[in-house]
Amino acid sequence: MKLVYYLTFSSLLCLNSLSASMLQNIGTNYNDYTDLYQKAILAYQEEDFNQAINIYEGIVDLKLDSSDTYYNLGLAYVENKQKEKAIEAFSKAVLFNNDDYEASLQLAISYKNNQNPNQAILAYKNTLDINPDLYDVHYDLALLFVEENQSENAHYHFDQAVNLNSKLYEAYNDWGILLDSEGKTKEARVCYKIAHQINPKFFYAVYNLGLSYKAKSDYINARKFYLKANQIKPEHQDSLISLGNIYNHLKKYSKSIEVSQKLISLDKQNIYGHYNLSNAYFGLKKYELAKSNYEKILTISDSIPEIHNNLGIIYLEMKLLDQALTHYYKAISLRPQYNSALSNLGWVLYLKNEIKSAIEVTKKALDVEPNDAVSNYNLGLFLLVDNQPFQARKFYQVAHDESPNDPYALDDLKLAMKNSSEKETFKTFISEFFEEDIKD
Repeated sequence: MKLVYYLTFSSLLCLNSLSASMLQNIGTNYNDYTDLYQKAILAYQEEDFNQAINIYEGIVDLKLDSSDTYYNLGLAYVENKQKEKAIEAFSKAVLFNNDDYEASLQLAISYKNNQNPNQAILAYKNTLDINPDLYDVHYDLALLFVEENQSENAHYHFDQAVNLNSKLYEAYNDWGILLDSEGKTKEARVCYKIAHQINPKFFYAVYNLGLSYKAKSDYINARKFYLKANQIKPEHQDSLISLGNIYNHLKKYSKSIEVSQKLISLDKQNIYGHYNLSNAYFGLKKYELAKSNYEKILTISDSIPEIHNNLGIIYLEMKLLDQALTHYYKAISLRPQYNSALSNLGWVLYLKNEIKSAIEVTKKALDVEPNDAVSNYNLGLFLLVDNQPFQARKFYQVAHDESPNDPYALDDLKLAMKNSSEKETFKTFISEFFEEDIKD
């Protein structure tokens, strides 16, 4: 930030251009003007911005204005939260001296802070026309272009910024975020890794690397970087949430429990902590503990369909079909197009021998996700049990194409065959879609 602590050459020119009669007419002399400037500067330094503004405005009223006067007045307006007046003052500073890049930069920042991005961009560009080597201005301009969805310009200025200052790790990180948003995962990771190499303790580069790998289901690499992020910020809740989720995907349930309990100790109302903890207990087949933690989430919020769907799964595992139905219906009421809950509801209705209803609900699931293998296998089975083999074949074919020889689907088919009087039809389906011969 530039602050003029002396009478500048341009100010001296203004003073020297005054005739003795003019000075006499306004009742002051040269030393009075130097005193005014020093008083204004001192008021600014002492954070008496109203006094500084009053003095600078007085200098302007006496026609002793200059680029530096308006620049310093602008700074005082900024500190005094007078955004519009700051813009006006910096604009006049630029008019007085087109080569004053600092005044142009402050004008750009003021426009940006006043939610005027187009004018801010013009002022930033003007700053770079005066001094193209200002890496921080390139960086600021890149961020502004990101906000304005002008990615090509943003890429250009990120590139300029890091070429001018190869240690600008935050710019590399933000550039990576832009690349990630465009689906350029490899290029984004290069940026994050450079940011991490420059500053190994920069949390967000490591966190974003974890996020990037997690988004692509590369849980091994995601875990590596989230663990590093956790070392830098041990109580960062989003990192703990992601670690709990990743450990569950990797079936490291004890680790997920450890991480999730730490998160809950930091925030007892953290839904994601309870969610990961419940999933870990479910993975360990500790259904009562899983149920208990899901129910804790319901005391925090009863409007999350995933929680009701998962509780339905637990009750199904516990063979409590009516309770499972209650939660599946609740999940669907919260999200009518919830494929998983619709498919699960269809299965419970089938177990309760409500075949027609199971068929109807499972068709709704397939309206949402037509190629879902589980729903197609289930609907094929329900139609077969309902003596509709021609219709069943279509759904088994789709399921087989998506997930050939699914062992669970085969077991379900064998169990249905055991309870059916039309065993030959079931044998045909088993042979056709699971490449297994069933002998008497």
